[in-house]
Amino acid sequence: MTVAIRGSGEVKHVVVLLRPGSCTAINRGRGRAALLRLLLVVLAVQLSVGCSSSRFPSGELVMFSTVGPRAFQGTVFVVRPDGSSITTVLKPQTLLEYNGAYGNSLKTFILASASQSTGGNNSVTNIVQYFPGHGTITPLQQQLPVGQEANGVPSPDNSQFIAGVGPAGTQLHLWISDFKTKQFRQLTDGPAQDFNAAWSPDGQQIAFTRLLPPFPSITTQLLTVPSSSGPPTILFGTSEHVGEAAYSRDGKHLAFDSINGLETIDLTTMQRTVILTLAQLHGSPPERLTVGVGMSWARTQDTIVLILKDLSTSRDQLWTVSSDGSNFKKIYTADSGAFIQSVCFVEN
Repeated sequence: MTVAIRGSGEVKHVVVLLRPGSCTAINRGRGRAALLRLLLVVLAVQLSVGCSSSRFPSGELVMFSTVGPRAFQGTVFVVRPDGSSITTVLKPQTLLEYNGAYGNSLKTFILASASQSTGGNNSVTNIVQYFPGHGTITPLQQQLPVGQEANGVPSPDNSQFIAGVGPAGTQLHLWISDFKTKQFRQLTDGPAQDFNAAWSPDGQQIAFTRLLPPFPSITTQLLTVPSSSGPPTILFGTSEHVGEAAYSRDGKHLAFDSINGLETIDLTTMQRTVILTLAQLHGSPPERLTVGVGMSWARTQDTIVLILKDLSTSRDQLWTVSSDGSNFKKIYTADSGAFIQSVCFVEN
């Protein structure tokens, strides 16, 4: 885990980035043996997980994943936005865990990053498609280029997904894969690492965070790129220290964390509004810090969810806030030693 403290003389901005499993992944041995092992574990999961989306609370939910405190304990949960009715979506098996999960609705499917031991200290991490309605899990290795895989995020219409992919030991770039044609194409490239991809509601744009070299120092930009391909546009440069972003339900605004705290921007006028100052977001003196592995803006209600770490207990937490900065509250605290690796809103 890498911590960057921004500013001089006092704490201006604190971001945690590059957690194991968040925007890096291990993918070794993608031959027949590795694929067979993953398929066997997938079969075991199909027999062990409950079926039917009716086992989850109704309405729009917060879906998130946690890993730790020990190896192969990565689990996917959902919880109501008020923090009630926490329910397990995918639970770990003996040598299989889930490092991240994203989706639009539990009545269709979600994408999860499944990490499985291949013996010794080796593991393979691949994106799988999980259908809660009937408990089926489908590996998606054949729908992406060979290499290490990070989180997969489906488009708003579920026709395609975007994922971070790169040759083993190199930086991850964004690729888009089509569910129907099984074809994939590269969306970003270069020496930087791209992650925290977020679709606009109409599926036309993707916002993402770019981690610039040299590594391991942390210098980030927030960019957008057309999902149909084209050159990325820098929305915020390195001086803003943006770690993550999320589109509003109408696609006209973007929420993001920055050196100023938590902000929104009107994408038509480019007017920025600080909805939580850094002192409000982190406390003064700092009691929390921002965990830069993504945030989400609800589709059916005016609620943003993000991950913060409590500095006194070193435990990750989920917090929600309205787009005007009101109703800022904690809804979940992870177990000691566990990390929240992903978060998004899903419907059920």
